[in-house]
Amino acid sequence: MPGFDTRYFRDVCGEFATGVTVVTAGRPPAYHGMTANAFSSVSLEPPLILICVDKDTHMLEVLQETPAFTVNILRADQEALSSYFASSKRVYGPEEFAEIKYSVGETGAPRLDDAIAYMDCTVHSIVPGGDHDIYIGQVKACECDPGADPLLFFEGGYRRMVSK
Repeated sequence: MPGFDTRYFRDVCGEFATGVTVVTAGRPPAYHGMTANAFSSVSLEPPLILICVDKDTHMLEVLQETPAFTVNILRADQEALSSYFASSKRVYGPEEFAEIKYSVGETGAPRLDDAIAYMDCTVHSIVPGGDHDIYIGQVKACECDPGADPLLFFEGGYRRMVSK
């Protein structure tokens, strides 16, 4: 669209505070993760969620090879974990998870230890969405720690909730 300022559009979208997730997928020994705030619940019956994956990321390749992923919702003290999985400088392959504490979930995707919550999903459907693909996942297993404070993202930076 001529004359449309995509950077300004990104800034406008940044005015919406979001939680921070790390989406994990893959098969041993090559797991992969990516930080994402483009996540939402979709349906209770069946239990569906969505994530948006940039078409130029390694995660898209991984998701095309595996039918499952896990959404890990991060807690306030996991900013370093979010930054790690947002970095394009990390090594992909078996080394990517070498220093990460995780367990393997019901779907075969990694669940990050100490996350506020996780949702193990199988791919239900994929919808094209401009420069992203929208992956709709059917939740097969989930768990949460409702007392923990979440890591938030707002105006291009990490934030934390202020207790009442």
